[in-house]
Amino acid sequence: MKHNHVLLVLLLSGGVLTACHQPDTAQCEIISTSVEEAGFDESVQVTCNDDYAYLSSTTYPSHDLMNGITGTNEQIPVPAFGYSAPIKLKPTKADALTSIDAALGVAVNGVPIYDYSSQGELDLTHYNENVDTLKLGQLDNCGGHAGRGDDYHYHAAPTCMIETMANRGENPIIGWAYDGYPIYGDDNPDGSKIKSGALDDCNGQADDAFGYRYHTSEAPPYIVQCLVGKVDVANLPRVAPLTSTDKDGSTTTINAMRDNLTPPRDGVENLKHVVSENGKRSMTYTFQGKDYYVHYTPNSSKPNCFDFEQKTVSNGGIVETGTFCRNLDSKQNPKPIPNPPQNQNQSQNEEPGRRQDQSPPPPPKGDRKPPQQNDPNSAKVNKTTHTTMVNKGHVFKLEAWADNWFAAYLDEELIVEDSVPITTERSFNAEEVIFSADYPLIINLVIKDFKQDDTGLEYIGTPRQQMGDGGFIMQLTDVSTNETVAASNSAWHCKVLHEAPLNKQCETETNPKVGVAPCGFTSTAEPSGWKKAGFDVSDWPNAIEYSASDVSPKDGYNLVSWDESATLIWGDDLETTNTLICKFTVQKP
Repeated sequence: MKHNHVLLVLLLSGGVLTACHQPDTAQCEIISTSVEEAGFDESVQVTCNDDYAYLSSTTYPSHDLMNGITGTNEQIPVPAFGYSAPIKLKPTKADALTSIDAALGVAVNGVPIYDYSSQGELDLTHYNENVDTLKLGQLDNCGGHAGRGDDYHYHAAPTCMIETMANRGENPIIGWAYDGYPIYGDDNPDGSKIKSGALDDCNGQADDAFGYRYHTSEAPPYIVQCLVGKVDVANLPRVAPLTSTDKDGSTTTINAMRDNLTPPRDGVENLKHVVSENGKRSMTYTFQGKDYYVHYTPNSSKPNCFDFEQKTVSNGGIVETGTFCRNLDSKQNPKPIPNPPQNQNQSQNEEPGRRQDQSPPPPPKGDRKPPQQNDPNSAKVNKTTHTTMVNKGHVFKLEAWADNWFAAYLDEELIVEDSVPITTERSFNAEEVIFSADYPLIINLVIKDFKQDDTGLEYIGTPRQQMGDGGFIMQLTDVSTNETVAASNSAWHCKVLHEAPLNKQCETETNPKVGVAPCGFTSTAEPSGWKKAGFDVSDWPNAIEYSASDVSPKDGYNLVSWDESATLIWGDDLETTNTLICKFTVQKP
């Protein structure tokens, strides 16, 4: 194999053929060569620092994609410009295996690689066909699909990519896991067949050159299932969600048109994905005898933006249009490359014409633990900072964390909206916004916990079917005085708009049905004019305060230095309250 020959030349001077003695430049060269010899160096940029090789791409492959899917979630792949995948240059074995609620690695064509599941973290010793994306018909003929972020990624062997690789006949490296170990196809690097039972729980085995290697396989788990090496979970990238610009172009907001999509029951027929010469992408399909579609075309005036037209089962079959962009402010690579070497492959990403997949659910309730302030893994998502300045007297900083989503308004004007869509499971992150205003401030909040439908449940039909639990915390600081002028607590008035299930027995139902006992629910529309000054909320209940051990706040919570006056709040039941609105006034101190 070419890559093995390169490895031997680089390592013989050290006298020992082991991965632990590879110099950084050697490992960087090996990773870069794996991309170049596969023929993807025009679309994937490789740069290195002392610790990582970064594979940067749009995550949108050049091969056919999406065709062959029956279990569609009605998402369509959109390029993710600037996606940067960090591969450790000095892989070392960890004391325990790691199952990640996101991508585990990246293919040499720049497309992220997930495990076989549509439900995130796995029981590594027991295969679960109920969450097998391949058996559920969610994968295309190439082993991938578009996830909840309209991002393309693989859940099984990337067969179409392998067929296009220039060195495909040499049993080459087809990708890299985030712990730094290589990924091969179904056979050993020398072309021999892998013996039955040779692969471990992570779908890998020992390797003479690298110390360890992963494989794809025809049988489950199909591809990398977990990581054997040490990995910095906080450094793992996520594709920035699609956002939609307001009509005046002044702000960017999450739009329900692309957020509320769910897999049509019993799947669809005749799904076809076509790319036209003008860059238009079209996905058409049939459900119960009716035709549906999602189209998008690159916007001619806004970079990284696309004009959508869709008619989806999820949204009732109405025709919807909108312009959506990748929010490049989102941290697609939490740790930037300090002074990458200039002699590495620096070719620009080609413009292709590319949840998060059902990005991974929270751990089962029995595994929930209070956050540990010094645990580096307790904050997997960076705090997102926004600035919305207008010519007003005081500058304020609003900081908030929500399980799962919130939007904050100054009167009726949007200040900030959670940058991670509520449809992205484990959408836990902190938000910070700097804005200016005059006292008194009328602050209005919409807060939501993720629910799959009006039963109020999550992961319906899987072994992890459950009621979700919520939680929210916020503080407002007057920047000129550095004084906390407002903080979430039981003095706030909050009204519950959606509550489900009304009977918690619904959680154990084999086939929970919306509105059918025990899965009843209550849903109330937002009161007319409630965001306006002077709207009376005195009859709204007070918020309920909860401790950190009650809520178990996750990613991003520990990135904020919370004032002692700020407490976690929610409705009167963490599990059954799904949507609530809160209103409070901040007087000048």
